[in-house]
Amino acid sequence: MKIQCDQLASLLPEFFDGTLSTDQTDAALDHFATCESCRLTVDELEGVRTLAGEYGRLELPSDAKDRIRRSIGLD
Repeated sequence: MKIQCDQLASLLPEFFDGTLSTDQTDAALDHFATCESCRLTVDELEGVRTLAGEYGRLELPSDAKDRIRRSIGLD
């Protein structure tokens, strides 16, 4: 199974969640081995995931939550 950059981009959430099929995972890894652009994207996303994991869940102040809700029309 061969995979293109645009196909890989749509599979990245499942790739990081570990929910791709074995064939899809193998195809993604093969693609990363030959495509520097996609490999760099995945490296950057992995860095963001690592940082987010180090900080854990952050709570927004209630006034910020209220402003966000108003800006998207939930209040």
